[in-house]
Amino acid sequence: MASQLILDGASLFFPDKEARRKQLFSMMDNVNVSEEKPSVSLIFQSLCQFYSNVEPSGLLNLPFTLNKEFDFQPTLAVLETFLTVAAKEFAIAIKSGGDIPEQSQHLIKLLCSLQISLFSWIEQQFDSQSGDADQKELIQEMLLKYVKMVVKKSNDSIQILLDNVKDELPTAKFAIMMSSNKLLEVVLDKTYLSSSVRQMVLLLSHLVHKLSNNYRLSLLNYLMTLTQSMRDLSPHLPDQFFKLDSNYWMSVASDDVVLRTWDIESPHSYENNQQATQVFSCPGATSFVVDFDNKCETEKRYDYLLFTDSRGNKMQFDQKVGTDKWPKNVTFRGSHRLTFLFHSDGSNVEWGYKFKVTAKGFADVQLSALFDLHLAACKLLGKLSAAVLDRQHLMPNEMDFNAVDKDKMAIDLKSDLWSTLLKGGHMESHMLKKSKLNQFLLEMISGDSQLGQQLLKSCADHYVGSNLKKPDLDITILTVFSAFVWHCEPLRESVIQFVESNGSSELDDGIHSAYSYAESMRLYIVDQRQKQKIADEKDNNVNNANDIGEVVKEKAEFLLQISALEKSYFKNKPSRRSSKNIVSVKSSTQHKKTPADTERQFSASGISEKFPEFKFVTEFIKESKWTKSSVIKVLDDRRKQARNTTEVYEFCIKFVDMSTDDSSIFEVIIVLFLQELLGQQSCQCQHYLDWLEGCGIQLENNLRQAYCGIIKRLLEGIQHLQDSRNLNKSVKTAQEMIQATFIHLLGVNWQSFDLDFLLEANIPNLLIQTAKGSVAMRSEILSDITEVEELKEYDQYMTWLNEHKNDVSFSDWYNQIKSTSKFKEKEKAVQMFIAKFCDLLEVDIWCDGCGKSLPGRRYRCLQCTDMDLCATCYAGGVMPQCHLDDHHLIYLMYKCDECNAFITGRRVHCCICDDFDLCFGCFKKEHFPPGHLDSHSTKIFPLMKFQNTQKSDSSLQSYIHQHVWLLFASFTLQMAGTMPSVPTEHTEDNFVAKAGKLHQQCIDQLMFCLQDIPSVDQDVLEETEKSFAKQKEEEFSLHSQERIMGLLGAMIPKENTCSSLSGSIHSFSSEKFLTRLFDIARGETGHESNTQHLAMGLVAKLLHLSSVPTQVVDNAVCQSANIQSPVSCQPQLDGEITINFLFSFGAMCLERSGIDWASSMVSILQDLSSSAIWSPVIEKYISKQINHLGQNDNLTSVFTLFVVSGFPEVMSIGKQVRYSYENSEPRHGVVLNHFPDKYQTFLLDAKSRRRRTVRDEYIDCIMTEVSILNEEHVTKFTSVIKDTVAKIQQGSSITVEETWILSLCLKALHKFLNKAEACDISDEIFGFVQQLSYLAGLGTEFSKQWMLKDLEVLSLMLYTQDKENVEKKFKSPSTKQEELLGHDPKQGLDNAAKICLQTLHDDLNIPLSVVRVMYDMNNKDTSELLATVRDNLADNSNFIPSEEIKKMAKKWEKPLVAAAEVIADKGMDFGIQMVIMPDTTKRLTTYDWEALPEEEDVNMSQKLIKMPDNDVVHELLLQQRAKSSKLLRKELDSQGKSGSRDYLNKVNLAISVLWARHVLMALLSDWPRERFEITHTILGCKESGVIPCILDLLNRTECQDMFTKAVKNVIRSCYHTDLQSMVSTSCYFMEENHFSTVIIDSEHPYSDNANNSDTIQIEGAAYLSIKFDDRCVTEEGCDELVISSSSDLQQDRHAFSGPTKRLWKSFDIPGDTLYYKFTSDCSSTDWGYRFTVIAGKVGRFDTGYLILNELLSADVDMVYRNIDMCKLWSCLVYVACKQISRQRLKTLQLLLRVMHTQSRNLQRKDSSSLDIDLSLLKPLWQLYRNLSKDSADFSSVAPPIVRALTELFMVAENLADEYCIVTEYLAKLQSEEEIRHTAFQGIVNVAAVSASIGLTNQAYNAVIGLMKK
Repeated sequence: MASQLILDGASLFFPDKEARRKQLFSMMDNVNVSEEKPSVSLIFQSLCQFYSNVEPSGLLNLPFTLNKEFDFQPTLAVLETFLTVAAKEFAIAIKSGGDIPEQSQHLIKLLCSLQISLFSWIEQQFDSQSGDADQKELIQEMLLKYVKMVVKKSNDSIQILLDNVKDELPTAKFAIMMSSNKLLEVVLDKTYLSSSVRQMVLLLSHLVHKLSNNYRLSLLNYLMTLTQSMRDLSPHLPDQFFKLDSNYWMSVASDDVVLRTWDIESPHSYENNQQATQVFSCPGATSFVVDFDNKCETEKRYDYLLFTDSRGNKMQFDQKVGTDKWPKNVTFRGSHRLTFLFHSDGSNVEWGYKFKVTAKGFADVQLSALFDLHLAACKLLGKLSAAVLDRQHLMPNEMDFNAVDKDKMAIDLKSDLWSTLLKGGHMESHMLKKSKLNQFLLEMISGDSQLGQQLLKSCADHYVGSNLKKPDLDITILTVFSAFVWHCEPLRESVIQFVESNGSSELDDGIHSAYSYAESMRLYIVDQRQKQKIADEKDNNVNNANDIGEVVKEKAEFLLQISALEKSYFKNKPSRRSSKNIVSVKSSTQHKKTPADTERQFSASGISEKFPEFKFVTEFIKESKWTKSSVIKVLDDRRKQARNTTEVYEFCIKFVDMSTDDSSIFEVIIVLFLQELLGQQSCQCQHYLDWLEGCGIQLENNLRQAYCGIIKRLLEGIQHLQDSRNLNKSVKTAQEMIQATFIHLLGVNWQSFDLDFLLEANIPNLLIQTAKGSVAMRSEILSDITEVEELKEYDQYMTWLNEHKNDVSFSDWYNQIKSTSKFKEKEKAVQMFIAKFCDLLEVDIWCDGCGKSLPGRRYRCLQCTDMDLCATCYAGGVMPQCHLDDHHLIYLMYKCDECNAFITGRRVHCCICDDFDLCFGCFKKEHFPPGHLDSHSTKIFPLMKFQNTQKSDSSLQSYIHQHVWLLFASFTLQMAGTMPSVPTEHTEDNFVAKAGKLHQQCIDQLMFCLQDIPSVDQDVLEETEKSFAKQKEEEFSLHSQERIMGLLGAMIPKENTCSSLSGSIHSFSSEKFLTRLFDIARGETGHESNTQHLAMGLVAKLLHLSSVPTQVVDNAVCQSANIQSPVSCQPQLDGEITINFLFSFGAMCLERSGIDWASSMVSILQDLSSSAIWSPVIEKYISKQINHLGQNDNLTSVFTLFVVSGFPEVMSIGKQVRYSYENSEPRHGVVLNHFPDKYQTFLLDAKSRRRRTVRDEYIDCIMTEVSILNEEHVTKFTSVIKDTVAKIQQGSSITVEETWILSLCLKALHKFLNKAEACDISDEIFGFVQQLSYLAGLGTEFSKQWMLKDLEVLSLMLYTQDKENVEKKFKSPSTKQEELLGHDPKQGLDNAAKICLQTLHDDLNIPLSVVRVMYDMNNKDTSELLATVRDNLADNSNFIPSEEIKKMAKKWEKPLVAAAEVIADKGMDFGIQMVIMPDTTKRLTTYDWEALPEEEDVNMSQKLIKMPDNDVVHELLLQQRAKSSKLLRKELDSQGKSGSRDYLNKVNLAISVLWARHVLMALLSDWPRERFEITHTILGCKESGVIPCILDLLNRTECQDMFTKAVKNVIRSCYHTDLQSMVSTSCYFMEENHFSTVIIDSEHPYSDNANNSDTIQIEGAAYLSIKFDDRCVTEEGCDELVISSSSDLQQDRHAFSGPTKRLWKSFDIPGDTLYYKFTSDCSSTDWGYRFTVIAGKVGRFDTGYLILNELLSADVDMVYRNIDMCKLWSCLVYVACKQISRQRLKTLQLLLRVMHTQSRNLQRKDSSSLDIDLSLLKPLWQLYRNLSKDSADFSSVAPPIVRALTELFMVAENLADEYCIVTEYLAKLQSEEEIRHTAFQGIVNVAAVSASIGLTNQAYNAVIGLMKK
């Protein structure tokens, strides 16, 4: 207790402050003496304790408020005393080898307290004296001296220790201390080095950002000596200073250590309106694990827990723990900080939350105190260096610019003047005196030089502008003129030559221009003076001393003090701010311009373009913000910063050199230093000279050397370590860190003056080697999955696939399976199923590393639930969240040819089939696609898995790989001609040559990477031993193919820039480069398919450049394909070898079934055909191939025709398209993926590089048409078509190639006809219309829903190389056709028999089917047949067959109308549908026709004839695309990868038939009526009545406008005698009734909780009309009926609910399919719904209508001379009675036309008789009366049918009146009963009138008589 009282009683024993201080200092001298009295030691300890804990500032005497009189020397003296004593104690302890006295420890504790007090006071003074520069300077000076003092003492102490350690004969005590490891306890734990010095370093690091740069640099130099001392000591104490390869680091490096835990719990239950937050932070943590309690529960959606890591990744949880949205355990990786937020709203509450957060990571490493001091000092050096490099204070402060008062005076720090005019910096006075030119200009201004006066006189003589006499401005103008000369290099040279020749040499014209430009400043100065005067008078500012003339003079004089630069720095580029400022000055001039002013302004504008220096000088002078003082201040700051930056970089080099050992820079202190150097900079500059422009050329050079020096030094250290495979983990981490620093230093925007360094350092090779070295290496492992497990997975996948096919959509299926209770257990299996069948499921797959779309090959993790990587991310070692190094990945490369899924197990490869693979499940289940037989030999390959072999604890490797590739790509593009500062006018510096050399190095590196690509086959493991570096090179090359090709494509310049980049384009035009591209494109080098595509794309891009010689390309092709140069007597065009190769290669692509390849090759050749260089060669080749058609047709001929006619529009990957997005202007894009069933395309915008999903209707493929067809080519096409059609007519066999060529010739001919005028088409083309009509009339035997382009795609995709050996079962639709059409009665007969049968049919009207049966019964003898017919003729000369013959004749009956309708309903295309005309003679005398009633609520639209509008047509097109695409996919699934010869012939023939219809339509629409007449013979018809059948066939081929033109030409060009037959057939067309109806009815009333849905399809319908029952009613807002044209009920959606009748309106849906769904709730119900679906077809009715409509619009005389109007009228009235809806309206329109023609005919002829029988309108009159009664409501508009009938009968009555037959007409409209009733009513009325007047007459008597009866 006594001792404690003494320790605590210092203030009592020594109450006087000064006495206490003296006592402490007196006792410090004897601190190392062993005191006999313990009380003395207690007193010393008491004083130390008092000053340490109670009053540390009492010893330092630091004032609370700093003033100028403060003297810090006494304070430093106190501290120096303590340091001296502590250092002395350290030396004694080392020499004596004993323990440090207890008093020394108290002294060190006191020193630490004083030090804390000092630094706290300094920081306080910094914060309080922020505005006083002198006081801040005083504080920094004090701090610097103290640090210097501490460092000196520390160095001395370390030197003492080093001397003793190095001493070969140390003292005995020291030796004992070293051997007993007592040094750790004595030196590192109990001396001032381990406490106060280390404390000083840590405290100083907190003041770094408050210091000035000069003091930071001084501190760097002082602390450098401290680190140097410890560096010298470290080799002698290896147990204290650990190297990176020490085992100590491995013993402590573990990230599984629990660093800290938190237990968080909310109230139960929690309260409303809570917003609780908490931050979990733990330095060194690499992950946070959150474990939730099982009771956790919150309100769904409204109350939630939100966790956010340091990278911004967020995870939100609500509802109940254990569900999908809230797992029990969550791990956040790669973060040392985690933020938690709980939010609750104001409603319901639940139990709440309770969880435990565990921070895991690296354990705190236990280091010796001296080593810890060393590391802290190095970190401090890095932090000081970063603070000096920081240029934030030089950058413009945006907040200051927003302030009005500062903005007026702030100069633009972003202006181009800093990098041009002011770049040379301010010259010192002694440098100016050395410049003779500068002195001459100054003497010229002052008038002291005769040569100067001579020069001015010469300029004045040449000056032609107006001279504004202002003597006070002469000196100002001369100064401006001198500034122009000084800063313009050509003018400087001219003046120097003038001075050196003593005025004898002629002055350059630019001197006179500069003088004129300077003289123009007079007007500006005068104008500004006037404005200033007005402003001063307004502000009453009389004594304004700022004269504008003096300001201009001062600025010009200042520019003469700026170092002049070469012209290369004055590139003629637009300024960001200068143009704006100049415009503002010009606009401020309000005087009216004279012609002289205009001329002067134009001249000045031309001068500024020739001499851009004038523009910069003028801008500087005119802008008021650019004052001399402000510019000098900025330049001074930049000079200081440049010096400081240079010094820091030089310091970095020294530090690295000092810290390295055996040339290895991978040391802990270097890593920490560089980490702080980069991490502590608040801003990163794009170049090391950014914001330092104007510092001076010499300082720039010094800074450049220093910056490049540190890069070289790091490069030396990195290159010293070649193989990093067997590195220690710590060394590996250090290597990655230093590599990242090195890459960061390289990541600047290199300028032209850096090229020398870039060449010296071989930057391209360096970057690419770094990229190769950072590739993530993985080992290959055989999969251990058993066959049973694989088959089990296969069965599950097939079950899910079938469920999806039966479901509506993938999203519905996924939501359904996700809702199951066991989804969590099988989630990984579901995701793998989606990954395998992503193409069938139409699911987008994205890379989890970079986010790009993965349409094909990719890497997938087997452990993660859903993780895919592209090749680039896989090579870079990208580690998405939750993915670990020990996870296994598989390469999804092969797809099963049966189930079309990616193979994720054993792969079965067929050794016989070409490119054929099966998954193990399909193989075991024997599910083989067509073409593969069970007898084929197969080989089974196991699945290969990949696992990371280089495990790393950081993401630096991935960062390095990705970053260095981006740097290489950026650098390569810069060298490809985009260097920002490369001068093009001065070639003496050879800047362009250097850039070209670097550019060539980049290309060489890329091409080297493309060489020797290793095989990507996973079947066999590599057995050959390769070096680790070689393995990395191959791995990099394998996974970088696509991005290398993309970079090469970006490097190729455009055509308009090739002239200025001749050096760079030479690299691409070399034979070696082109040969390599051809090798890759041909697939001879093992590259992937995408790489081959890209290589051919690069070839095409290069061929478009005029700078690439065609001879060089030919040589490259010969070398690549081993082609010998042809020796021919005929001269060969340059490039012919290349074109021959490209066409042959395109034909080979067709053999490979590569539709993408073939499409690309066609596009390439089509683009080349527009080139002036290649067009003649391509034209020659195409002409040669066309001329040889029909001789030796092969795939080359087919491919050539594809180039001529155009390839089918397929949305293949890489296809260039033009699209519209969100009603924007058309844009260009590139297809990335296409989804046919969704009518969507995933594409990349060519300009913005953004990815978008666009609907197909907004996309058009960009096609380049080959316009080289001429009459000779067309003639050859015509000949080929004739010959091939003749073979078809004769029944001869034709090859697939022949039918293919036939279709392509027709396609090319159609293309020619669309472009050519009718007068330009030769007669020969019109001469083969008969063969064309025959071909067009054939049926395709495919569904009418097929689109032509899809049939072309089907033909291409089914074509294979080995066609002859393919035997497949093909189910022909001919049987179905025979069932519908029957057999041809003339089938199998010779010509004589055919003539006999036809004669009997024509003369005796015996059906051909009957004649054929009798022919067969008479032994097929025509003589016996004639005898039998003669014997069986009846008396009336009519042959009546027996019932047995009629029954047998059904086999040979031709199709009747009903059969044709059945065919149409089936939707099959069987060609021309012939008709047998019914007997219409009775219609002229039959008056009992009955008009069919209209449907209820029909045509409520106000249009009389409702045609499909643009929206409906658009929807029809969409549905046609969808159905055609569905048919294509179904056909491909059924046929497999290849098709049989017969089936391919059928497809190609169908394509030919469709193109024949297109060509025939084109010919008829442009038919030359003056040259040819159209007859049924020309069209290949037996009679003229068949012509409408051909037109009906064409009506479904082209657009309506073209068909209308064709009909018009046919009517006007045919024989007039044929018109009647055409009219009869057309009328029959209109009689056909194509309406099918379906009635959908609910229960009445319907039940609760109803969920009824169904699909209604009426094949062949163009649209579906929906008519509702009047009783339809449901519960409004609750029970709803939805009808749509899409399965998701979103397209053409119509919803109905409620009781109101007006809501249930009739409507139409395009297409032949509708979907409906009715749902009801559990409450009240109503009557329900009933609707009728009526199918409307665009059938032969429209064809007949268009023909008759066009005919009745023709010349009246022609119509009346050739058409039986009575018969036509009768037929049309009959049609109007039998048709309904729109068909009836159209027919009424034709009836009106007929009556109008009758009216016009009355005016033209003498006869007054009417040709038509108006009485036939009687049934329509009855219909009109019935409809009029129903629509008696005059408040609404009558239905269209009522209005049409009203007009019809009004016109009919007028016509009857014109012909004076009104009475007869009206009488015939009434029935006998109606006439009797009307007559009786009239008699009764007459009798009533007679009775009222008392008159008796017959009427009265008759009525009276009836009444009596």
